[in-house]
This record gives sequence, C-alpha cells and structure tokens, in this order.
Amino acid sequence: MKKLFYKITKKYWNILSYEHAKKNNFTVQNGVFKNLKINKNISWGRGDIASKIYGFYENKIQKKLKELKKPILIDIGAADGFFAIGCLHSKLSKYCYAFEQNETSRLALHKTAELNNVANQISIMGKVDNQVFLSSLPDDLDLSMAVILCDIEGEEYNFFSETILKKLQKCNLIIEIHTEETNSKEADLIKSAKKYFNVNIILDNNKDMSTVSKLHNLNDIDRNLISCEGRSYIGKWLHLIPK
Repeated sequence: MKKLFYKITKKYWNILSYEHAKKNNFTVQNGVFKNLKINKNISWGRGDIASKIYGFYENKIQKKLKELKKPILIDIGAADGFFAIGCLHSKLSKYCYAFEQNETSRLALHKTAELNNVANQISIMGKVDNQVFLSSLPDDLDLSMAVILCDIEGEEYNFFSETILKKLQKCNLIIEIHTEETNSKEADLIKSAKKYFNVNIILDNNKDMSTVSKLHNLNDIDRNLISCEGRSYIGKWLHLIPK
C-alpha cells in the first residue's frame, strides 16, 4: 500500500511541478540563475523543474559556482543543461565544455543554449571516460581557470581514478556522490583526492522559502513537493579544492 501511495505522490509531484513551470513561462524566478529560460521539452527530471524555477534546485552548488566564478565550466553529465547554460547565462562562466551521453538530452541541451542566446559559448559532446577526457579538451586549456562539475549517476568512482585526479590537481572539482550499499568506494575516492586536494563535503539541506512569496499561500504539502528534487537520499557532493 505504501508503494502505491508513493507512486501516486510522485505522479502528483510531476504534475504540480510542471504546472508551476508553465505559470512562470519556464523561466527561473529566483536564485543564482534568475531569468534562465528552461527548455519545455524536458528530457531529465520533469518533477524537479519547479525546484529549478524557484531557485531551490541544488542551490548550494549554484552558490558554490558563483563563489568560484571560473571562466571555464566543464560539465560532465550535463543533462538538459541547467548548470551548463545557467552558468553561461548568469555570466559565472564564459565558456562551457558539456559532456552528455544521452542523445535526447544533448538535443535538449542545444535547444536550451539557443533559448538563452549562448549557443556560441558551449561545446556539446557525448559520453566520455577518464582515458579520453583530457584529450577531448583544448591542449592549451588552463585547468586552474576551470571548474569541473560532475553528475554521472555512480560512475564517478570509476571516472576519478588517482591518475586522473593527479592530472586535474590545479582544477576545482564538484562531484555529486551517489550512494551505494557500502561507503567503501566513497572513502577510497576521498582518500585518493586528499593527496592532491583539500576536500569539503556539501550536503543539500537548504530550501529557504522565506523570500519566495509566490509559494507562501500554498498548502504545506504542495509547497514542500515544489522544493523537492525526488531524491532517495540527501544530496551530497565533494568539492575538491587545489592545495
């Protein structure tokens, strides 16, 4: 019975979220990426579009990117381009190299770039692994001027070997961590990273609605569903900072 209620709740969450996106013309209303236009043809995460619209979505990561404000963003697992295009539109970065393995998402990413008039500031590429990653970037790219944002659904443990971490040690990295049955892979990744970086852990626990007046008259359930990102566990990232 609980599984049935969960499915119904998730369906309602998707409907509610999309309705609020339509009400706001698919344009971000609050936060770091304010006025960013979001592609209506969502290829990834239909339910969390309202969270993006109201500035809640992974907002600690948005703020960290604003704090770093590096001219180059390298987005591994870029999906529809919320962060890739968000950083370009908000002038946090001047250029983005975006990697996304899903063809539908790449098409959506390109459309999002066009909607926000930044198509000439982004290179969109397909799936990448740590063997060809650096060769996919310009030879003269100064990694100290870049931040790498990575969300690859658990493949981060394979991608960020000690070898690649050593090569990236001049660069800021923000890596989303995906939970596994044990924490051994995460512990191993942190151990390797600490040889070349200072390591900070970012937890997604800040959904302040006090300044989002459009949500103040909603009932508690709708309000909290709108800020929801549909996670199975609390969002967690490693921020690797060059020593």
